[in-house]
Amino acid sequence: MADKTGLVKVQKSEEGAFLRPIGLSELATPDSYGYPYVTKPDTQEVGAQVRDLWRKVLKHKLMIALITLIVTAIVTVEVFRDKSVYLATATVEIEKENRTLFRSGDVEIETEDTDYSFQTARAMKSKIRLLQTRPLLEDVAVVLHLDQNSQFLAVTERKGILDAIKSVGNSISARGQKKTTPAASEIPDVQLGENLIRPTAESTRLAPAVDVLQSGLSATPVEDTRMLAISFKHSNPELAAIVANTIAKVFIERSYRGKTDKFEEANTWLSTKTRELKAKVEQAEQALSAYTSQRNIFSDGKGSLVNEKLAALHSQAMQAETKRILSQSLYEEVQKGNLDKLPEAFADPQTIALQAKLGELTTQMAQLRVKLAPEHPKVVELSKQLSAIQKQLEDSSQRLAERLKADYERTAREEQSLKAALNQAKNEASQQNQDNYQFSILQQEVETSKKLYTDFLQKTNQANLQTASQQNKGKMIELIEPALVPALPVGPDRLRTIMIGFLLSLAAGIALALFLEFLNNTIKSVEDVTEHLGLPTLAIVPTLTKKPQPQLQAVDPTSLTPDALITTREKFTPQIGNLMVNNDHSTFAEAYRAIRNSILLASAGTPPRTILLTSSQPGEGKTTTAINTAIALSQLKVRTLLIDADMRRPSLHKAFGAPNGQGLSNYLSGNVDVGDVIQKLPIPNLYLLPCGMIPPDPAELVSSAKMKELLEILSSEFQHIIIDSPPLINVSEPIVLATLVDGVIFVVKGAETKRSIVRRAKQELRNVRARIIGIVINNLDLKTEGYDDYYYQRYHSKYKQEQTELNG
Repeated sequence: MADKTGLVKVQKSEEGAFLRPIGLSELATPDSYGYPYVTKPDTQEVGAQVRDLWRKVLKHKLMIALITLIVTAIVTVEVFRDKSVYLATATVEIEKENRTLFRSGDVEIETEDTDYSFQTARAMKSKIRLLQTRPLLEDVAVVLHLDQNSQFLAVTERKGILDAIKSVGNSISARGQKKTTPAASEIPDVQLGENLIRPTAESTRLAPAVDVLQSGLSATPVEDTRMLAISFKHSNPELAAIVANTIAKVFIERSYRGKTDKFEEANTWLSTKTRELKAKVEQAEQALSAYTSQRNIFSDGKGSLVNEKLAALHSQAMQAETKRILSQSLYEEVQKGNLDKLPEAFADPQTIALQAKLGELTTQMAQLRVKLAPEHPKVVELSKQLSAIQKQLEDSSQRLAERLKADYERTAREEQSLKAALNQAKNEASQQNQDNYQFSILQQEVETSKKLYTDFLQKTNQANLQTASQQNKGKMIELIEPALVPALPVGPDRLRTIMIGFLLSLAAGIALALFLEFLNNTIKSVEDVTEHLGLPTLAIVPTLTKKPQPQLQAVDPTSLTPDALITTREKFTPQIGNLMVNNDHSTFAEAYRAIRNSILLASAGTPPRTILLTSSQPGEGKTTTAINTAIALSQLKVRTLLIDADMRRPSLHKAFGAPNGQGLSNYLSGNVDVGDVIQKLPIPNLYLLPCGMIPPDPAELVSSAKMKELLEILSSEFQHIIIDSPPLINVSEPIVLATLVDGVIFVVKGAETKRSIVRRAKQELRNVRARIIGIVINNLDLKTEGYDDYYYQRYHSKYKQEQTELNG
């Protein structure tokens, strides 16, 4: 049964999977033209997609294997052209450098800070950078004469191809051998010259050796320790070990030389500076003493009389100026007549009383003038009193003004006198200050020189102590583990590179195979038919590797019954190519039995009697398919007729070795009886209607009414009629015949017939409303197309084995 998507279901068995014969009613659904089609699935199952990809890969497995083999071989040879690299490692221990020296009485004490993680990490980075400096590596090259060692300098050279191939063989043969242990290496004595920096010419000469050293050198701190692992890589294991040990020794010597030289240089510089500062102190003291004598400067540390006098005069002058300003202000207010604005402390009490009396009388006068006339005695009396009081106020104001003026003039004179004395004191103080300033400068210079001299003297003593301590302790870097001669290389990782090359080449081969399949637009699988044509696939006929041997016998016409409609005129010798026989259980024969069963089940009720076999172009195997389908039908013991309607290139008579004197063309063009043109074949129940003479216009004969009558007559005598027609693309006979038969089987050649041609042929059959039973994929190389476990082969090989066992 077909599932809802229209795909053909596959039955399963323990031996494998195989297509069962199915009817057209199960396999396809007719459209509005009565044309059967298989519904194209919307999506494809993941498993089916994987199987399809696997089939495509298997189809091109030889190409993929060849690409993988060639690329992997090239990669293998290339990686073996690179020399093996050996790694030797020497370990040194670096003592802490930042110790602190301090004096306790007459004893110098050295301490060490316990929190040194950050400082140690920074110091390690400095040491690693020091290891990679060119002057240090130049020392190594000079000690070992590496600039003259051609084997050392040839580290970057690659092997030849033949040497690489030999190395591959040696690597394979050495896999089973016992691994050797590392051997000890010599530790050379290192004697550095006086100058740690070499001239430019010598550095240029040593540059090639230094470049090799830099490329192979690496240094790694040992975690949670003050140890440093110094490693060197080279293609020669002995050289790798010697160079690693020499680098460590040169590193130790240069570090010690740098440390001691630094202390000695510092000590020398401090001693020189201390002597210079001592002389400077003596000169400063002499200058201070001479200046004191010349200027008669005596100081007890409490200041001088001139300064005290200057301070007192400055204070008095400021007070006098204040009094003068106050007196001037009061005098000016009196002159303006603003006696009421004077502070009470400076006003006359009598004047204040008169002003109060004047105010009262002024008020009374204003009241009387409201009530009385100006001539009234009281008004006149009050006016006289006001005049008398005003006269008294004027006299009092005059006296106050004169008094304030005298005070103002007196304070002004005092101010001028004090300022003159202050200016004189300032001149005296200025001269003395200049002398004191110069004295202070000389005194400060003496104190500064003494302080610098004391500091440098202390640092000189400390430097002498550190120099002595450094010489007593010796070297602060120690070689604790010399490098050994490595027994096994550390690189290159050839296996990894080869595996990557293998996987990439395999992926490239698979990608190329899938790309070629993408470009291939031929019909080569059931999925191609379903997806691109929408038609059912009746069978896949595999390519024969060995032609079966038929078992046929010539038939004597006299053995036929007298009333038989069909007669044969003469004996003939068959010339059979790819013809199946009755006891043939090969995949080739079973494919045609599958076609037979599909024909029988092509429609509900009565199976189709007349079947047309055609193809899109010549050479696709329609004739062979027609012959073997007819043989398969005849094996059911039913009368089967095979008609050769290919009147352009007839070939059915050749396949059976039958005469072709009279046939279909003779019947359609003349008055020949149909019984005279049909031949009985040696195969039971199988008859042949050959083409006969090739007519000039086959299309006219096929489209005649007599052809239709012939099929009606033969349908009453035979249960199955198989018609072999010419290719459909270039001629019109198959289109005409398709309208006269019950069904059409379209034959395509596997992996050769293009989809576009088949689609065109399908459209032409659809245009005449022909009923296509299905597609037969013929002559498909199952192994080439990736069907190594194809269902026919798996099932029928098992079936044949069981049959052999039963017969045995």
